[in-house]
Amino acid sequence: MVPKINLLPQMERRKSNSVLILVIGIILIVTVLLWFFIQYMSLKGDIELLENEEIYSIEEKTDIADYMSTVDLSSEGDFPSSVAFAENISYPVSPLLIEVDALIEEHTYLRQYGFLEQGMTLVVDIETLSSLSYLVTNLLESEYFTDAKIENISNFNPSNDTDNNEVHFNIIPRYSATLTLEIDTGYLRNGGGTP
Repeated sequence: MVPKINLLPQMERRKSNSVLILVIGIILIVTVLLWFFIQYMSLKGDIELLENEEIYSIEEKTDIADYMSTVDLSSEGDFPSSVAFAENISYPVSPLLIEVDALIEEHTYLRQYGFLEQGMTLVVDIETLSSLSYLVTNLLESEYFTDAKIENISNFNPSNDTDNNEVHFNIIPRYSATLTLEIDTGYLRNGGGTP
């Protein structure tokens, strides 16, 4: 028997390895190129969006600059005109309180007062309803006020006794009234005199 001796190199194995390496290389190159293409498209969209926002911001800036150039800054008030405006709207309150205090009877108590834009509110405690009508009449006759309205009347027990079971027949309940007064601002601005 004759032994088989093959002295020729085996070419087939080398071809299969090189083809496999070539295919893997092509797949890797295509994958990298595809990844670069996707990144390019994504960045291109972001760049277009930023360019549009930049154009919008520039247009908005020019619009604001145009508006600011048309605004008349001379209409802003200075300190003396602001003080004059505040003095025109405001009014002195001391003469009003002095007048109300002078018109209140002896056993009538001013509990609370407040000032409105063109008026005044009072909360008074009175002994009788006739005292309240006397106060309203005096307020209407005063030159500081143009109108006086009674908003609310309620009665309360003036004693501080906490014993609820005991009945006191000799205690007369007092009344609490809320009044709204309209101020004659012309008379008040002239210091209590007619213009």
